[in-house]
Order: sequence, then structure tokens, then C-alpha cells
Amino acid sequence: MKYSELIEFEPLTTVIKLADDSQAEKRKHNVETYVFSEKMVNLLSGVVVPNLDTSGKVTEQKGISVVGSFGTGKSHLMSVISSVAEDADFLQYVHNDKIKQDFEAFAGKYKVLRFEVGTTKPLYELVCYRIENFLNSINVDFHFDPDSKDTYKEQLQQMMAAFEEVYPDKYLLIVIDELLEYLRSRSAMEVNGDLMTLRQMGEMCDGSRFKVIYGVQEQLYRDPMLAPAADTLNKVQARFDEVLITKEDVAFVVKNRLLKKTPEQKQRIREHLNKFSHLFDGLNTNLNDYVELFPVHPSYIATFQQIKHGKDKREILKILSYRFEDMANQTVPEDNPGLITYDSYFEDLKKDSSMLSIADVAAINDKIEIIDEKVKNYFTSKPALKSKMPLAYRIANALAIRALCDDLDKHLGANAFTLKEDLCYTIMGIDEPDFLQDTIATTANNLITATQGQYVVKDEESEDFYIRTEGGINVEQIVKDYAEYIKKDLAYIDQSFFNLLKFLLGIEANPYRTGFNIWDYSIEWKSTKSFRLGYIFFGNPNERSTTEPIQEFYMYFCPLFSQLDRTDLDDEVYFDFSNFDETFKNEVCLYASSMAKLNDASSDKKKLFQDQADQHRNRVRDLFNKNFADKMNVIYKGKSAPLRSYQLPQEGCSKLSLFSAVTSTILDEKFNSKFPEYPQFKDLLSANTPENLNARVKSALTKIVKYNVQNRDGQAILSGLGLAGGTSIDIQNSKYADSIKKMLTDRGPGKVLNREDVIYTHYQALNQYYSCDYKLEYQLEFVVLAALVFNGDIEITWNGDLTLTASNIAEKLLTLDEDKFYLFNTIKTPSGLPIKPLKKLFSCLGLPDLTSSLKEQSTFSSLAKNLTTYSDNVVKTISYLTDGIRCNGIALIDDSTTTDYAAKLHNLINVLDTVRNLDTFGKLKGFKYTEEELDEAFKAYQYCELVSNLKEKADKFEGLIKYMTQAKSYVVESEKPLYDNMENAIAELSEKLQADNKVQKQYESLLNSLIDSYADYYLTQYTKYRLNYTDAQKRDGILNSDTRQICEVLKDISILNKTDFENWRNTITSLKPAEAEVTKDKIKENPYQDFNPRENYDKPSYTVKQLEEQLDSIYTKWEDAIKATFNDPGIDQNLNMLTGDQKTLAINFKKGSAKITPDNCNMMRDIINNLSNGFEKVELTNADFASVFNKPMNIDEAKNAFNQFIETQCAGKERGKIRIILSGK
Repeated sequence: MKYSELIEFEPLTTVIKLADDSQAEKRKHNVETYVFSEKMVNLLSGVVVPNLDTSGKVTEQKGISVVGSFGTGKSHLMSVISSVAEDADFLQYVHNDKIKQDFEAFAGKYKVLRFEVGTTKPLYELVCYRIENFLNSINVDFHFDPDSKDTYKEQLQQMMAAFEEVYPDKYLLIVIDELLEYLRSRSAMEVNGDLMTLRQMGEMCDGSRFKVIYGVQEQLYRDPMLAPAADTLNKVQARFDEVLITKEDVAFVVKNRLLKKTPEQKQRIREHLNKFSHLFDGLNTNLNDYVELFPVHPSYIATFQQIKHGKDKREILKILSYRFEDMANQTVPEDNPGLITYDSYFEDLKKDSSMLSIADVAAINDKIEIIDEKVKNYFTSKPALKSKMPLAYRIANALAIRALCDDLDKHLGANAFTLKEDLCYTIMGIDEPDFLQDTIATTANNLITATQGQYVVKDEESEDFYIRTEGGINVEQIVKDYAEYIKKDLAYIDQSFFNLLKFLLGIEANPYRTGFNIWDYSIEWKSTKSFRLGYIFFGNPNERSTTEPIQEFYMYFCPLFSQLDRTDLDDEVYFDFSNFDETFKNEVCLYASSMAKLNDASSDKKKLFQDQADQHRNRVRDLFNKNFADKMNVIYKGKSAPLRSYQLPQEGCSKLSLFSAVTSTILDEKFNSKFPEYPQFKDLLSANTPENLNARVKSALTKIVKYNVQNRDGQAILSGLGLAGGTSIDIQNSKYADSIKKMLTDRGPGKVLNREDVIYTHYQALNQYYSCDYKLEYQLEFVVLAALVFNGDIEITWNGDLTLTASNIAEKLLTLDEDKFYLFNTIKTPSGLPIKPLKKLFSCLGLPDLTSSLKEQSTFSSLAKNLTTYSDNVVKTISYLTDGIRCNGIALIDDSTTTDYAAKLHNLINVLDTVRNLDTFGKLKGFKYTEEELDEAFKAYQYCELVSNLKEKADKFEGLIKYMTQAKSYVVESEKPLYDNMENAIAELSEKLQADNKVQKQYESLLNSLIDSYADYYLTQYTKYRLNYTDAQKRDGILNSDTRQICEVLKDISILNKTDFENWRNTITSLKPAEAEVTKDKIKENPYQDFNPRENYDKPSYTVKQLEEQLDSIYTKWEDAIKATFNDPGIDQNLNMLTGDQKTLAINFKKGSAKITPDNCNMMRDIINNLSNGFEKVELTNADFASVFNKPMNIDEAKNAFNQFIETQCAGKERGKIRIILSGK
């Protein structure tokens, strides 16, 4: 049974190259032989198919990046995709039904250009060259203009227009391979340009018939060598979808392509291997894996992938292919499994000179050659071991491969069990696995003996056998000896010093130019709080002339050993190391020697030299840190000064930052002189840098459209550009805005400014664009342009249908990609809607600038709301003017002023009514007013406030005077000085209304003060003649008392004087309870609170207690009078006329045994009136006494006058019945 009978062998010995795809047979072969894993099917259907679809149904399409390490089938996959895209006939060779169906979306729809990148030219030049040649080959006449000012994308669009004229039904697919190695060979500066080309090619894929696929060995954004271009890489990534081929198990390719087997063949292999499964655990437990990979041992593939210095995965497929071809016709052995094991790979390594050039491989090979010789001598000298020589050689080779799976000093090896399983070695007569393992262990131990333990060693702990490569060497002496040798090579040791200097300064970025000690860099421009771009050079300036682009400064760190060669230009600052002593220089040389030996050493020796290199590097660092400030000189324009003579930053600052600060100080004046009009960003907390500029510009753009939102950085940028206003953008004080407006005005009506009129290209590969007028970075210039757009002064257009206007800026500005800042086409005067007048309208109506949302209903809602507010105010003001503004009959506005105001307000009403009708976006085109007309019309709106204030003043003083006039009527003239002050204040109204505001304020204060005084006066009188709650309760108690009830009855007794009681009753009933609501504040609101102080002024005021006492006094007098009546001789004789109860009451009262009560008072009244019925009453009044005693008299004269008066009053009456009563009248 031969091997060829057990496998369907298909060799894989060649590398697929895209350049070979021009041959149809090779393309067919590539399609036929591609093996689609389930994961790859999903990737192709989800990524490739949508992006190459030609139906027009996919909303967004991108470029495609195919990522896969060497040997994983990256180029093969791109060949399959491009072959089907070019020719639909190749679909029949696709061995996957789903892929075959999905690929129909683009099959045969493309013209395909394939190429690998292998040049030092810029990517765009290469792409243009390849496309031109390809187009020429398919009869499309097009040439790229190397001097064109159009962007890469615009030139590609022009190319596609030419292509589509000839092939209107075809798409163009560009397939690029080996891109990563190309990019790694490029400088940082060049990479940015290449990536920009790639990004714009990716952008072209959306919305056009242009498509691109590129292949790389790993994801670009994960490559550390491309880290400096991270921002650009992110933009590339956004324009490409990724097909990532992971490090799939090589076994998958081996099983499904190299060694395909039928079920019958697998059964025969299984039967063969089963014969040995009792000897090998792996074979017994994982038989299916052995069958699938037969005749390859599974550990062969796993170990190959671990080899540290091995080749790519394609190498194993090639080697196995060669071995299969050699053994195809060999008979499968009956006495062993017949497997290819990894020890055999060492024989392949020994035949590959490129592998032997690797230090570790060479070191192991040297040891194996020695081991082989010693095995031959030792085993042949002992007949019992001679038969084990083949096993010994295989063990040695296996240990050699294991050693190469890591650094040699890690001593990676294998124990006896592993060797048994991995080698699958059988020995005649040994049919027990333990015995076989012991035999292998014995043979391995004999290897140790044969080499005397110098080259093969056993680790007693792990029981692993391994190859030992170390030998005793004097590393320190080797380094010293070589240091003396390399001192003659000044360029070499200077380069070593520069390597150290990079470490000392903390420079981690890749060089700007590959292979050169040049870094792009920026320093602070202190006067402007901005930055300037430049370079750091290690060495002399001989490379300056070839370094592009030219920048604003050059920092040179001079060589330590070579001759200093300066040019002393005014943009160059030199840092000179010539004062450093020999100790420092010797340490640099020792470091250089250590690194040289490290690079040449095998992996087991590398740590020894690395330790030496680290030791000398640290000594250099310590010496540098200790001495650099004193030893270094700074040279500018030929003048040298010690570094310490400059003001150095505080400790903790990095060394590079320190040298940057010194350079910044030296060059500040030069920058100011060269760029005198550059903006100063004084409000920034820290200076602009290349790293933060984009973020701050984004903040400034955000501030433009959201001015009321707090945004410190954005405000500071706008302020520096002269664009910051109080509540919105204000371009009046910006010379940068004025420059654009002037250029546009100078161009003439209807003309535009092209991009090259506004910004120029300093270096396209790095996106370095500056304004033509003041040399602003394009980001800052775009802020100026955006402010002009917002203000309605300009519109910006780009290719396609994108235009930035004042009406859409809020929606679009913050969504623009950064490249739009420099890729615009034209700047023009706004057309369409009258944006600036509309801005003026919104401003006049007290609205924010809504010109960016004119299509939104909310804008018209806000407009209608404010129009109504303004109209209502104007109408109300006109009404006030019509009625007249008067205060107490005094006019506050004269007739001529009233007429003028009314006319202007009527004009404003007309404007407002006209605007009110423009209630849709379409109607706005009919807006007829200019900014000047709006300004003039809305000037009248100030009259609304003016008239409203006058009306308010009139009403205010009218109310105060009305109050004062009413209040004065309740104040008696004798209430001084209140009455006079009120009268005088009222009289001053006319005079005060004509005075200024200050006098009127004083007058208002006076009136309020008088009102306050009046309220105090009124409240005092009120509380004087009104009862509090307690007194009111007492008053009610008195009015309801027995005494008052009795008096109300007794007052009708004819002989009693009731005047006192009636006066008392009038007094007490006139006393009203005070209302709790009547307070000082209430009085100040209304001067009358159901009480007139004037009516009560100077009237006697009695307390409730006094009135109670008065009532008791009246009652007592009446009681005494009644008693006296009963004692009257004339009455006494009539008592017998009384009967019943009356008689009893009268007798008892007379005797003092009865009192007058509410129950008997009516009876007592009737008794007295009846008994005194015959009496004649003579009433005497106070007036009578006044008439008698109308002059001075002595006692006798007074007696005689009184007697005569009494006689006169009683004349004609019966003297016995006369009763004289003193009246209170």
C-alpha cells in the first residue's frame, strides 16, 4: 500500500502573485483551489458583496481591506474576488454554493487593475501611473495632471468620467497588494500623504463606479511603526470595511486541500494506525486527527507554528508538499505509523542558508554538528548502542527544533514521554509503551554521556532533555576591546550617541524620515499662545535641504565626536555637546560597543550584552542629567551662550520640553517679525498645539452656532480672531473677516473666490494649508469663514451639492469632516433668501438668530409669537397717545411730540403686519425690507417703553395725588404740620411733573412719606374712637346689663332728668368695635376705612370703664331721686291710693327692703308717674343759670338774684306742687 493510494494529494509549492492574474489559467486555478471556511463565507457575504454590489440598492459603499499574515491566503482571496468581478464565467469554479450565489451581485461587472506596491514613489503617483497605463490598455484616453490644484479625489472623479464614457456599463476595481511593507518603508511625512491617498480612494467608493481593495499583512492601525499617523489611519479605517483572515490552523488547509481523502481512504488509514495505538496515547485518544492529517503528525504543525525564527505559514505548506511528492510512491511501512514528524524539519533548516544566517539557528546547528559527531563516535564504539544511532539522531534533531521555539537560554526541550509521542518511533521487539518510553529515555541519556554533558542536558526537576548552547565568555572585556576598535568610526559612535540622546530626551516617535535622525516637532510661540512647526535634527544640518516641507524652525543637537558644521540661519538653534568630558564620551563608546555585540549574539548570549548596554546607558544618563545644564552651549546666529544662562523650566519638566522652551524663547521675536498679523489667543489657559488645535477649533465652531452655551476654549479662539461679540458672533472687529469680505468685494458682483484665493498648499501630503492673507492654519481660517457664513456675508460650496449657508449652518457645520475645511471649492456672496435682513429682523424682534432653521415650523411659531407681542405693545402705545398722557389734568407729552411718535409707530405697525404674512419658508423670498429700513422702523419701538413709562408715571402720581386729596379731607386744619404738608405737596404736582427724574423720585418719596404719616394719624384716631375686642365685649356686657335695662325703663319717669342717660346711651352706642383688617398698610391703600377722624376730632373720649361708671352714677342719682319722691309729703299721702303689688313694692322700697330690678322696674316707673301726677315740673338749664349770673355779684346779690329767678319761674303755680328739676340741656 503506497502513500499515493491513501491521499488525494494536491501540491502547494508556489506563492500567488496578483501580477500573475493576467493569465486566465492561473486565475481559474486560484478560484478552483480556494477553500472557503464557514467564517470566510460569512465575511465575504457580509463585507465584500455589499461593497462591490452594482445594483444601486446599497445605501453606502466603502473600500475593502483584506488583512492576513504571510501564508494565510490573502493574495489568493483577492485573486478569487477580482477574477469573478472581472469575468462571470469564473463563478462555475467556485466550490461553495452560497458564495457562488452571492458573488452574482457583481460578477463580470468590473474592469480590474491589479498591482503590487514595490516602489519608493508616493502612493498617489504610483496609483496614477498604474491607472493611466491600464486605461491606455483598454482604450480610455486620460492623463493625470501632476500640476493640478484639484484634490486627489477630484482628479479620480475626472478619471472616472473618462472611463464611463467608454465603458458606461462597467465599474472599475483597483486591487493593491503588499501595501504594509511599502508603508513601513516610508517616512512619517510620506506615510501621511500615502494614507490620505488611500482615504480619498475609499471615499470614492461611495456613490461612484470606482472600487478599491488592498491587502496588508496586519491591521494598519495596529502597526506600531504607523502610530504617528494614528489620526489619518482612523480616517482611512472609516472609509474601508475589513476582511480579517485570522491565523487559522494550518491543519485546515492541509486537510481540505493538500491531503484531501475519500471516506474509503480514511478507513484504510484508520486500520493502519490502529495497529500502533496501544503504543502511543495521542494516537489512541485522537485517532481522527491523525487520520485527517495523515501522513503528517499533528504535533508537526503545532510545533512549526511555535518556532520563533521560522518562516511564514506558507513555508510549512511548501515543505510538506515537497515531502509528499518524494514519498507519494513509497510503500507505507508495516512496522511503524509512517508519519512525518517535526524532527525532520531540522534537516530542511540545515539546507536553507537564509535560516542559517539567523544567530540562534546557526548556534543550534553548530551544536547539532558536534552532537552528531559525538553520537557517531560514541554509539559506534559500543555495539549494543549501534542500533540506537538513528533514534539518537532523531532525538537530537527534535531537541534542536524544540530549542528554537523560544530563546536559547530558556532551555526548551522535551521529556521521554513527549519524545515518544511526537516521534512515534517504533523498535522491533518492543510492544509495550512503558518499555518503549524507557528505551527512548535511555537513548537520550546516552546522548548526554556521548557529549559529556556539555551539549545535551537533563533538567532533573522537569525531566526534560534540552540542548545547551552557553559557554563561558568575558563579556565586559569583549565590550571594552570592541569599544577601542569602534572609536575610529566617528559616524558610528555619533549614531550610537544619537540613539542614547533619543532615550535621554524621551523621544518615542518614529523619525520623520526613515533612516534619518530627524523628527517633526512643534514649539510654543509664546507671544500668541500658539505654536510653530519645525524639526529636531541630530547631527549637522547637511540633511536640511532635502527635508520637506520647509518649516519655521530647526533644532540641532550637535554630534559628540564629529566636527561641528553649522550654517547659523535665523531659524536654527544649535545645542552643542563639545564641553562634555572624556568620561562621558567613553561611556557612550562602551554603550555603542555593547549594542553592536548584542545585535550579533545568539539568543542565549543576548542578555549578557543587554545587561552591559543597560549599565552603560544608565551611566550616560546619570552623567548627562548631572552636567548638561553646565556643559551644554546654545548657539544662535553664531553666538554661543551657556544653557544655564537661559531661564530654564522647573524641575520635573522633561529634557525635551526644556530644550523646546529655550528654543521658543530665542525664536519668539523672529516669529513675531515674520508673522506680525497672526492672532493672539490671550484668553486661552494654555497655548494651542498641533494635538489640541482641532479640538479647540471644534469648540469654536460649536460656539458659533451655540453662542449661549458655556465654552471657554471656543470663546477664546473666537476672541483671538476678533469674532466674539456680547451675545453672538460679531465680525466688525475682525481683520481676518474683513480680508475675506474685501477680496470678495474686489472680485466684483456675481464673482466668487476659489479655494486657492483663500488658502494655499504648503505641503499636501501632511495636509498643511495656510491662509493666503495672514498665514493662518487652515483650521483657524475656516473658523473665520464659518463666522462669515453665520453672519450671512458668504456661502461656502464643495463638490457635489454641499453648500454651507446661514440657513443650514446650525445643522451642517458640526457634521463636516476636517478635510472639508480645506477642500471647499468656492466662496460666494449669498443668493436666494435675504439672510442678512432676516438676521436683522430676528435681532430687532429680540429673537436669537434663527436663519439656520428657516424650514422648521418652530421658527415661524417663535416669529409669530414675538410679532404679536411687539404689535400689541405698539397698538397699546398708540392708544395711550390718542387718549393723551395726563396726570390730574396736566399733559405729560406735548401735541407735536404725540403726533411724531404716533406716525412712526404706525409705520412700524405696517412693517410688523407685512412680516406677519410671511408665515412659510417659501414666502420669505418675498421679504422686501433692507437692514437699514428695519433699523429705521424699529427705532420707533423705543417709544413704547418711553410712553409706557410716562403712562405709568401719570397713573402713579394720579393715584398718589387722588389719595392725598381724599386723605386731606379727613384731617382737621389744626393737625400740624400734616395738614399743611399735604396741602403743599398737592399744590407742587404741576411743577414736579416738569422736573427731572431725580426730583420726581424725591417728590414720589415725599408723597409716600406723607401717606405714611397720614396712615399713622388715621390709625391713632381710629384706635382712639374704636374699641378693641376686649372693650367691645365689655361694652356689650354693659348694654345687656340689668342697670342699663332698668335705666331704659326709668328714663320715662316724668320727674327724672333723662338727658344724662340719653347722652350716655348715644356715647356708648356710637362706640364701634375696631375691624382687625384695618391696619396701617390697609389705610395706605385706601384713606377711608368707614371712619372719619374729622367727625370725632376733639370730642371727649371715654373708656368703657368710664361709661360703666357713668351708668352706675346715673342709676344711683335716679334711685336717690325715687327715694326722695317717696319721702315727699305730697307723695306720702297718696301711697294709700296704691293697691296690690304696687303698694307692696312702694312701701318696701321706701323702707329699704326692696330694690329696683328688671322685673319690677316697669311697675316702679308706673308708681312714680302715678304718684307725681299732680306735680308741676320746673326745669332749670345751664343757660338759665348763665342768664342769672351774667355779671360779678357778692353773696347777697347772688342770693337775691337766684331767689328772684326762682320766683319768676314758679309764678302762677301752686307752690306745694312745684318740683324743680335741673336739666342737662
